[in-house]
Amino acid sequence: METETSSNCVCPLLLEGVHYTPDSINLTQDNDARIYWIKCFAELVKRFVIKSEILHPNDPTAKQRADECCQRYLQVLNSLLDNPQLLGPEPLSIRELLDLNERYLRENGFKDAWYAQKEYETVLALEQLPERLLEVDSLNEGPQRWESLCQGLLAGNMFDWGAKIVADLLEKPQKFELAQALLQIESRPWLVDNLDSWLRRLEGPKHKCAAIFVDNAGIDFTLGILPTARELLRQGTNVYLCANTLPALNDLTYPELLTTVQEASKCCMIINDAFNSGRLQAFQTGQTGPCLDLRKLPSALCKAMHDVDLVILEGMGRALHTNLYAKLSVDCLKLAVVKNEWLANRLGGKKFSVICQYEPGAPS
Repeated sequence: METETSSNCVCPLLLEGVHYTPDSINLTQDNDARIYWIKCFAELVKRFVIKSEILHPNDPTAKQRADECCQRYLQVLNSLLDNPQLLGPEPLSIRELLDLNERYLRENGFKDAWYAQKEYETVLALEQLPERLLEVDSLNEGPQRWESLCQGLLAGNMFDWGAKIVADLLEKPQKFELAQALLQIESRPWLVDNLDSWLRRLEGPKHKCAAIFVDNAGIDFTLGILPTARELLRQGTNVYLCANTLPALNDLTYPELLTTVQEASKCCMIINDAFNSGRLQAFQTGQTGPCLDLRKLPSALCKAMHDVDLVILEGMGRALHTNLYAKLSVDCLKLAVVKNEWLANRLGGKKFSVICQYEPGAPS
């Protein structure tokens, strides 16, 4: 597998080519959005300062370094309110603000700020995986099973420490697991609800190869993505799992992806056989933040994408903040829970609205 972090290859499945822009909102032009998101990310870094000692209990410098990082970031955010082009000629975006936060964390010695939390949640999720797979297998093959898998994937996407309303739920003393998350997301019809179209497509010819761009570690990946990937493998579709190159929030990284799949293989022969035979492969995306710029992928992933006829983009960072309007030459499924009430309202929905956007492929 490729290990370099340089990423400057354009995804060959993009229809727009040089005209593609990853970002869904232009914060340079949209003053209301710029004011809101700058305030939102200011709160994000302040919350990290409070949580830094819990995340790094053996590091006596953690809180001080987190505070220094916070003050540095807040200074830039305040400047961007009046000068949105401060960071460069490209339009200011949510992606850029999130990437900048991660860069400052790394420069202040936080190589993986959420590592302990991710490791803890992944261990718990792996313990629950056999039961989740039994639940899936108890359902009839076809639409019923796939609808349950999509709902489980969306519920798993709730486990995002970067979203304040979710972090508040996760920090409550009551247990918050996949079953509780299912109760939080909106009932169908969803805000964007192409699930029936997706289910009809699954009744047609099987996809040859799916590339899944994953989001959070722990329950999200282990109990949401892996059962979905397993079902694709079961029906004969090869699967490429694609994760961040560098840490960002509690997003899954490429090394963590490999480790989790290897652990999951111990309780599932379908995953084990596919991983050992090469039908299930792991790739790094070259991304250093929680969004996805399809202009900047590692060459190994771009080469592999020529085999792909289905792309699944999961989570707000990859399917909503970026790539909501991206057009591909192959089938694309964009799945996310809108874990920000302001954004949900702007899109015409409410807190925990669901984006399930299926777009059939078009010839390039």
